[in-house]
Formats: sequence, C-alpha cells, structure tokens
Amino acid sequence: MRHPKPIYLQIYEDLLTSIRNQAYAPGDLLSSERTICEQYNASRPTVAKAIKMLSDANLVQRKAGFGTQVLPPEDSGLSAGVLIPEIPDTEIFTPIIDSIIENATASDLQITQALNLNRPQDRQAMALTQAEQFIKKKVKGVFFAPLENISGAEAFNLGIVNRFTEKGIQVVLLDRDIHPWPQQAPFDMICIGNIEAGFTMANHLLEQGCQQLAFVSPKNPAMTVGHRVIGTREALVQNGFSARSLLSFECELDVPEQTAMQIAKSKVDGIVCANDNTAALMLRALLDQGVKIPQQVKVCGFEDAKYASLLSVPLTSYRQPCDDMGRLAVETMVNRIKHPERPPHHIAFHGTLVMRESSASRPEQQRDAD
Repeated sequence: MRHPKPIYLQIYEDLLTSIRNQAYAPGDLLSSERTICEQYNASRPTVAKAIKMLSDANLVQRKAGFGTQVLPPEDSGLSAGVLIPEIPDTEIFTPIIDSIIENATASDLQITQALNLNRPQDRQAMALTQAEQFIKKKVKGVFFAPLENISGAEAFNLGIVNRFTEKGIQVVLLDRDIHPWPQQAPFDMICIGNIEAGFTMANHLLEQGCQQLAFVSPKNPAMTVGHRVIGTREALVQNGFSARSLLSFECELDVPEQTAMQIAKSKVDGIVCANDNTAALMLRALLDQGVKIPQQVKVCGFEDAKYASLLSVPLTSYRQPCDDMGRLAVETMVNRIKHPERPPHHIAFHGTLVMRESSASRPEQQRDAD
C-alpha cells in the first residue's frame, strides 16, 4: 500500500519545480511562509522544513526581515528548451511536457521556456522565433515536435534542426519524425508505435464482431495518422479480410454530418478515427443521423483526451503513456548532451486500449497493447 507523500515534501517538490521551471527567477522572492501555509493548509514548521531543504540545496537564501530569495542556479551544463508550437492545438503534448518538467529536476536538467509574445503569430513564425530564443540562451538541447500540416513541412523542420546542429545544440524529437515513413532522421525520437496503435484499435473492433471497417480522418492529416492506417489494414489482413476492404473517409471537421450521412448509408459497422477530436465529432453526427452506437456502429479514437469519457457515448480510445514518455525523453536528452557521439535511438512506446461504451459491451476496461 502506498503511503501519502508528506506535506513538507510536496511543498518542497512544488517549489523546486517552480524554480527549475523559472516561475521564480534568480533574485525573486518566494511567496511568504504565511501564504504557503494557507495554500497547502500546513503549519509554519512544515513550510519552514520545506524551505530549509531548498536552502540546503543552495537554491534559496533566507534573509531575516526580507524574505526567501531565489539564488542563481549552479551551472550543471545541462539545459534544454521545449519547442512545440502545436501545444495549444494538441492536448496530448501538455501531459508529456508536464512529465518532462517534473523529471528534469531529478536529472539536474534545466528546462528553459520560450517567451510567449503578445502578438498573433502563425506556427511557423512562432517556431522560428522560439528556436532563435533557445540559441541565444545557449541551451544544450531542444525537445522538438516537428510541425505538420504546413506547406513544405519536411524542409521547414530540417531547417530548424540544422540551425540547432550548427550551434552544437542536441535535438530529441517528440511524437513524430521529420521525414515521411519509412525514412528516419538522425536524431533521438520518443513516440508511440502508431502502426501498432492502429493495429490494436482495428483488432479490437474486429474482436467485437465488426465486418466492415472504415478509417475517418480530417483533411491533411498528421503523418502519424498514415501509420495508424497501415496498422488498421494489417489488422484486417491478420483477421482474414482484405486490406483493400478498408473504407477511407476524409471528414470536413466543420461539417461532419456529411461524412456521417455517407457512413450511415454504407455497411460500415466499425470506425477507427484518426484522433479523439475526429471521433467525438463523428459520434455526435452519427447519433444525429439516428445511428445507434455501439449497436449499429462501433467507434474508437486515439489519445484518450480528457473529454473522451464525458461524451454522450463514452469513447473507446488509445491512451498514450505520457508520464513514461516524458521521463524517458529527459533521460534521452541528458544522455545525448553528455554523449553526443552515440548513435540515435528511436523509442516507440506501447499504449493502453481503454474500452468504453462506444465500442464495448463491458466499458471502462483497460488492456495494454500487445
């Protein structure tokens, strides 16, 4: 049985993360002990113990009558930026970055955040601006999620990583490669096995009795979606169906009812959606067409977004191990900075199939992908 974490240790770790994440910059004062007591419903001695731990680590200095001041960090030589312009549009990156920040502290890796400029920028302009910020800050590495759905994406992303390489900055790719499959860029990469993920979800639908599968994706889908289609076709083949039997629908996300009408008129009884956002729209549109889910059509998605279990028909989805991905991303970055001569590693994680009412008669079951 796991015991709850002592409150002083929780306070210490929260403050430590804030300092490492530069929420408190060198020279800033921590919140007063009284404020921290109120925030955590803790006693003064408990808060004092947490702050003493920070002081013992030479992270803060207590001055009588003045407060507790954050000290400049000791230079460990380990620093990394996070370059993910798509964070506002892609929910899955947020828990991965949270895990990176949390695990960086234990590895003595300083995470540098790019400044948020208060003016509208497209994703390409934002990526270029933030890349130059990291270069000026002389970080040792950058976690980078290549941009997708832009003109000339491959050349644009190569331009960014080449700029880092010229400055001796190490790169760890997150979620996706720069090159289209099966090519691989010569950088470390942390991702899920998207072909395996597509296989897992399609195989689940076939196990549930589906005879005609369809894959629904938005226009100009991410590169990872193509891998999921490959996995879906492989599941059909291994279950005795033809790979060509898979129907493909390109969904206009603003008007999903058009795709729903096409599906309702077809013999489709199982749908693999490119992601949870597409799946949520299809669920609603199919229900509006009078289609019964899961009795007539079973639906599943990817990413297990926070809202997946809250939909009118809770959505079966493929959950990514975000905590583990963040932890291993940090380990990979530290090793890359310390040993730049080593060959790159591509690490693909297995996710978890989370079965809910949209596809399964026994909802809320979880099964590790084989």
